[in-house]
Amino acid sequence: MDKKLDIISLNKKAWNNVAKKYNNAQYSKLNPAIEFFCRELPKRGSILDIGSGTGLPFAKLFLEKGFDYLGVDISSRMIKIARKNVPSAKFKEKSMTDLNCNREFDGVFSHYTMLLLNPDMFKDVARRVVKSLKRNGLFYLSLNEPKVKDADLDEDVICEIMGEIMYSRAYTEEEILDVFTPLEVKKLQIYRETQNSEEFGIEYMLVFVFQKIG
Repeated sequence: MDKKLDIISLNKKAWNNVAKKYNNAQYSKLNPAIEFFCRELPKRGSILDIGSGTGLPFAKLFLEKGFDYLGVDISSRMIKIARKNVPSAKFKEKSMTDLNCNREFDGVFSHYTMLLLNPDMFKDVARRVVKSLKRNGLFYLSLNEPKVKDADLDEDVICEIMGEIMYSRAYTEEEILDVFTPLEVKKLQIYRETQNSEEFGIEYMLVFVFQKIG
């Protein structure tokens, strides 16, 4: 399951199948890194949300704060629900692996999406994200870090989430910094939080806010 096409196809099918169930899930409270991300963006700045899901809570939040918002998601069913949930927002069916923007956005937002990529795909998407940012643009990234130290992170990456089989991988702080440090960004914040939900169980959330300097 290492091929890009296999992972994308697997996850696209899974998220299409769970779209309605995901729309009824309980949303966790906003973490301080999200508040920091919004506060540091320019007024009425542009945000690209990769993996925008059903549009809630983030598309609604960003529009309420006055940002120019575009959400992209691999799942057509997620996009359909998002357009009903937040009709004033712009959404496009697109994989983050196909991003091809050049200095278009003040901020890119990725909440629990890039953990659906294997390490090679992760590096490629990271480059695409940084390329899409304007100078001094911000990137918010949240994912899960390993539950057990020194675990084999490429074991058990094919897992069941909300009753569907998909690819999902934890990443360490060191792995993330190794990917982003060479990409002309600087780390502004790191935030950690343990979350527990009926849908996803216990998750060890790891959040970064980076700023493009090149």
